[in-house]
Formats: sequence, C-alpha cells, structure tokens
Amino acid sequence: MIADVQTIHPTKVGGKAQVPSSKSLCHRAILAAALAEGESQIHSVSFSEDIEATLDVVRALGAQITPIEQGLHIKGIGGAKRMDAAQPLHIDCRESGSTLRFVVPILAALGISATYTGKGRLGERPMDVYYQIFEKQNMQYETAKGRLPLTVRSSLQAGDFVIDGGISSQFITGLLMALPLLAQPSTLRIFHLQSRPYVDLTLEVLRLFGIVIHKEEQEETLVLSIPGGQRYHSACYTVEPDASQAAFWIAAGGIAAEKQGLLIRHYTPETVQGDKVFLDLFAALGGRFCHEAEGLRVFRSKLQGDQTVDVSQCPDLVPIMAVLGTYNQGRLHIVGAGRVRIKESDRLAAISRELGRLGAQITEEPEGLWVQAAALHGGTVESWNDHRIAMALGVAALGAQGPVYIQGAGSAAKSWPSFWDDFKQIMR
Repeated sequence: MIADVQTIHPTKVGGKAQVPSSKSLCHRAILAAALAEGESQIHSVSFSEDIEATLDVVRALGAQITPIEQGLHIKGIGGAKRMDAAQPLHIDCRESGSTLRFVVPILAALGISATYTGKGRLGERPMDVYYQIFEKQNMQYETAKGRLPLTVRSSLQAGDFVIDGGISSQFITGLLMALPLLAQPSTLRIFHLQSRPYVDLTLEVLRLFGIVIHKEEQEETLVLSIPGGQRYHSACYTVEPDASQAAFWIAAGGIAAEKQGLLIRHYTPETVQGDKVFLDLFAALGGRFCHEAEGLRVFRSKLQGDQTVDVSQCPDLVPIMAVLGTYNQGRLHIVGAGRVRIKESDRLAAISRELGRLGAQITEEPEGLWVQAAALHGGTVESWNDHRIAMALGVAALGAQGPVYIQGAGSAAKSWPSFWDDFKQIMR
C-alpha cells in the first residue's frame, strides 16, 4: 500500500535513478499486439494503473496475456475478426484517458458494442471529436450529457475524416489504430495539430506491427492516407524509457544533486518522444549534464535566464517545468498550455496554487504560467489526485527550507507506482 501522505525533507540526491518505460508507447504496443495475428513479446513494460486499464480491455477482447520477465507475451485476436456481442461489453477505463480514447474507435471498427466507464475526472474529459463522427455516420450511441458512461452500439465506417488536432492527439491515435481494420480505405485530415510527437509515436508503433499509413503535409494540414483491409502482424518490441518521467529526475538533479551528480539510467536523447525537450530547456537555463554509457548524469546547476516555452507539443511537462522555474534566476513563461486544464486536474490551477503555498512566485494565465525564482519554505500541499502534480511537488521539496507534506501522494501510482520508493533511493 502506498502512503497517501509523503513527507519530503530538503536533501541532496545522488546515485542511480530508475525511469519507467514510456507509458504512451506501452499503451500503443499492447493494443497493436492484441490486434495482431500470432504471438508478440513486449519487453520493458512498466505496470501502472493506466497500463492495467488497457490490459483489462485486451483481455476482454480475447487476447491472451502472459507475464514474462519485465514484459508481456501477448497472443492476439487477429484484427479483422468481428465479435458481435448480444450485450455491450463493459469497459472500465479507470482514469486512463489514453485507454478510453484509443479503444472506442478500435472496438467500433471491430463491430463490438461496448459501454465505457471510468473514475475521477475521466468522465468529464472531452469526447466531442468522436461524437461528431458518430453523428455524421448515424451511429447509435448513448451518453449522459457528453459524459461517461458512454455506450456505442454501431460499427465505425471508413471515410474521409477532418479532425481539429487542437484538443488531444489521443483521438488521432485511436482512429489511426482503428481505421486500418476496416475493409475500405480512409483519410485523416488534421489541422491545428498539437502534440505532434505523439502522432509520430503512433505511426512508428503501427509500422513495426505491419500497418501501412501514408503521410503528406499540405500547407497547415497533415493528411494521413490509410489503406483498408490491413492486418496487424505480431512483433517483438522493447519499450524505451519515458521521457516525461525522466524530466522529474533531470529537475531533481539540477536542483539538489550531490557533487558526483545524479545518474539517470538508460536515458537517451535518441527518441521520438516529444517530452525530450525538457532536457533542452534545462540546458538553455544553464543546466549541467553529460551523457555516459549507462545513461544521463545530471549535476546541481545554477539556473538563470529568461525563457518562453510553448508546451503545446509537450503538455505533460507543465508541472515539472513550473518547479524548475522556481529555481531559475530569471522568468520562465509557459505558454500554449490551455489543454492541461482538462487532465486529471486543472494542472495550471493546481501547480500554481500548491507551489504558491510553498512561497513560489507564480502567476496563472488562461493558457500558461509565469514563474520566477523564490525561496520555497516547507508546508502542506495537495496533489489534486493528479500523479504529475504529486511527483512535481516531491521534486520541489528537495530545495525547500523545511519539510513538505504532500497529501494525496498515492496518486503517483496512476503512472509510476514505485515513484516514492525510487525517490527515496536517490535521497542522501
């Protein structure tokens, strides 16, 4: 059982830090393997509440899941198979937005009726992109004023889809995984695309599992042509470390590393994950680090400089960027962050309010934050039941002037169940 209150005393950090594998890539690889014909192996899987939600879905579809050392052996169902259920399947997505938005079109493409539920703020997160498709295709669906539970009773049809990519790339990923299963070809035309790196992650995973998608840039629109009648192929896939989670350790090292630095094991900038830009920001502010054979070594750094960072392509970094800003002798302006108000919490409100309780100089804007250096004192803060807020506050506490008590710290388990144990391993 993970304690719901964590007490973090100011301290240095050192030794070797562990980074879980990419949650984004795990979701995609598990679903692709489950849809494939044959048997796949997914290595370096970090299990969390969100990943367990996706595993529950593929088990419900009939995929056979066998644990192997640090991974999974998955016998897929064959993506073209239809499973007509007399009663809709019940799909509990827990609090995983990725699970919900990925599987709704996949199950509809397979002709499977399903009722989707969740907990926390998941039921309030927008699904309008799919509702508009359902209406256009005259699909049968039921929802309570746009919230969960959602029941979809009709099959998705191939076609020409025009998507506003300014809400979430998760809708695009769901369609990219579903449309190849249909008999006829489809086209996705995406404008105002934000979080482009997540779409690139999807295309790379699909390629490795045998799915062909043609990409074309047309002015400010990304056009993806998807041949129909495709089959997912089995594959052996190793998930790389999570760049967004590594950002917590980069910040921790920059704030409080002992003389020898903090080694982040297996972390490499050679990734298509968009959240690798956190290291670029750290460097731009004067952060010190070096690449080694075993990973990335980060040193305590004197951060200084004025920076404006557009996080429209990397929204998950907002909480830990704000923490880094409180230790920077300059002004950090975070912009393009409006979408983080509809995550597990309103992250702009949450991180500004909780860091403010510790003495941070932070100003909330409609779609961003202004942050500048401040001497943080100890105190009691709340996680807002948000894993990234809880973990960011833990890092912020390292350089505070007194202990910080984080209420709701157990929320970190949503993406990183061992976070607090791993955190204490590097504390000196």
